[in-house]
This record gives sequence, structure tokens and C-alpha cells, in this order.
Amino acid sequence: MTLKDIAEKAGVSMMTVSNVINGKTERVSAKTMDKVNQIIDECGYTPNLNARSLTNKTSNIIGLIIPADSPSSDENFLENPYTSTMIGIIERELRQNGYFVMVRSVFKGTDITSLLQNWNVDGMIFLNPTLQEYLPQLLKNSSCPIAIFDSHLEIDGLINVCSNDRKGLYLSTKYLINHGHTRIAFIADYENNHLLTERYLGYRQALEECGIPYRPEYIYPFSPSYEDGIKAGKKLVSDCLGITAVVTTADICAIGIIEGARLSGYRIPIDLSVIGYDNLKIDQYTSPKLTSISQNMQQKALMATRLLLEKIRTGQTSLPSPVIMDVEIVERQSAISLF
Repeated sequence: MTLKDIAEKAGVSMMTVSNVINGKTERVSAKTMDKVNQIIDECGYTPNLNARSLTNKTSNIIGLIIPADSPSSDENFLENPYTSTMIGIIERELRQNGYFVMVRSVFKGTDITSLLQNWNVDGMIFLNPTLQEYLPQLLKNSSCPIAIFDSHLEIDGLINVCSNDRKGLYLSTKYLINHGHTRIAFIADYENNHLLTERYLGYRQALEECGIPYRPEYIYPFSPSYEDGIKAGKKLVSDCLGITAVVTTADICAIGIIEGARLSGYRIPIDLSVIGYDNLKIDQYTSPKLTSISQNMQQKALMATRLLLEKIRTGQTSLPSPVIMDVEIVERQSAISLF
């Protein structure tokens, strides 16, 4: 079955069939669209994407960039539930729009340049802002649109989708205060990290607003990982500072804190309340189930992907960057009231 066969069967021109297949349906009636799509479904027609790419000078490939800590890192990025969840949402949306995903970890700016030189990608999505200092030059030299999550840079042409990070930690800290906690620890190595600093400032804001003294010894500068969460949980117990609650900047770290505190003899949440950040699906399977700040990862990933596709197709986006997504607290079982 060819494009010509479909056109003849539908009683329309080949251009009309092509427009329906490519989503250019502004001048195609709903009745004609339904008829063409029905014939396509019945005949099992599959467009030749390679031929279409050569014709349109596009690849239908989107580069999904995951910055790495080091070039020799043995880390499996897909083991991180935040990363794998975001990739899954983005891939599904791109697949439904006729695009393929190239997942690539990079360590430095030249890795990105090499990617652009060797692969014809229609757009790129950065999963986190680790290498954002290379973005100004990259945008200048690249012809394809670029989207990123959680960048503090304001650059013309950059699609930037963020969460209200300061509000997130404000909500989790205020929640604990409203439930009688005043000895609240903050666990994250936030210095020199804009995103984590915003969350730290939300923690400080809630303390100040409620008249609770800030105590530097309640700040534990561990990375937001499971392994460092275990270390933080153990240290928090051994320090004997009377801390009754913890706010974190990642669910995976919160789960590690719960494990570390348990291994040191604490009962969760009786001896220590813990609130995470991300509202990952695994929060429902931990024991106790994890209370967390939801940044609505589904909506966040879809927003960036759809804005990128919009820019690929039209050369512009309907929303200016940065796009700030709201957050909310999701109550479960890992934080209790002291009243």
C-alpha cells in the first residue's frame, strides 16, 4: 500500500493524504481525516520515516541528554527512579508524535558538540541543568531547539521548565512545624547548586516565618542519593541533637535516610518523621509510605516535550520561558504529629 493507493481509495489527492499523516490538518475536513485514517488503519500503512527525513531534511530524532559526574562513571542512570520516570514520559510523548529518542550521557560541553556534529537531531532535551554553562554557546551554534529542566539561566530561545522549588521545601517544612516539630533537619549538599539552594531557602523561610531559630548543626550536606541518605540517617542518629523530623530534596535520599535511621535503632516515623521530594511511584511501596512534595513530573515532562515539538514545527513556542510548575504536598505515613 502506497501513498498513491491510499489517495485513490479515499478519493483525495496525495498531498491531502500526506498532510493527514504529517499532522498538517488545518485545511483538511474532519470527515476527510477520519476517512484517510480509517484506510491507513485497515491497510496497516506505515510511513517510510527514512524517506520522509531525507525529503524534509529532518531526522525525527530527539537527543535526550543526561549529564554524567565523570567520563568513567559506572553509574547506571536508569536505576535512578527520577531519571527513568522522566525518560519514560518523554519517550512515550515523542513516540506518539512520530519521533525517536537518542539517550546520551555526557560529561563535558565537547561531548554535546560531538553529538551534534555526528548525529542529525531535530531537538535536544537536557534532563538536568548540570552542564548549563555550555548552553549559551550551544544555542548560538546549534540550529535545533533545546529544552532543559530546572535551569536558572534566562537565555533567548531556551525552553526552560522548572518547579517552584522554594515553595516545595517551604511546604514540607511548614507541614512539620504545623504538626509540632521544631527540631527539623535539612539534608542536601546545596552549596553551588542553584536548584538545591532554592529548596534550602524554602526551608529557611518556613523556619523564620514561624519564629523557629535556624541551627546550622541541623544542616547535613549529603548528596541527594540513596547511599548518602543512609549515611545521613546514621549520622543524624549518632549526633544525638534531638532532631525529630527531616526534610529532603529527593525521594531516593529520603528512602535512604529512613534505612540509615532504622539501622541505627530509630523507628520511623515514631522517632523521626521524614518528608521527601518528587512524589515518585515508589513512595507508595516504602514502609512507611513516604510523604513527599509532588512537582507533578508527568505534567513537567510533557510541558517541556510539547513546547520543544511546537518550536520544531513552528519556530516558536506559545509560552515564554521559564515555565514554573506548581508543587504540592502529598500526605502518606512517614511524618506524624507531636501534638
